[in-house]
Amino acid sequence: MVLITGSLLAPFAGILYSGHYGSISATQGSGWIFQVFAATVIGGVSLNGGKGSVFGALTGVLTLQLVVNVMTLAGVPPLWNQFLNGAIIIVALIISRFASGEKQE
Repeated sequence: MVLITGSLLAPFAGILYSGHYGSISATQGSGWIFQVFAATVIGGVSLNGGKGSVFGALTGVLTLQLVVNVMTLAGVPPLWNQFLNGAIIIVALIISRFASGEKQE
């Protein structure tokens, strides 16, 4: 269900994006995969394999964007957004590791 919803929303977002900026290049979304990865981890998708939910994905995206907006309003340079995404992924992995109770292999 998540994949179907995402695949239906992606063209709609592309149309809105190109309508807003008036043009689009071939490499328009090339730097967004790290943000998508961080948002799914925040949304509760396990990196060991597992199922996600639409609500979890939406919560992850909104939380990540809220943190980025607060950083922008605080005057933090945009370079730190990548650091924040990486830190969120690492913290989520640590929490997932201890919450699962599995031993390290």
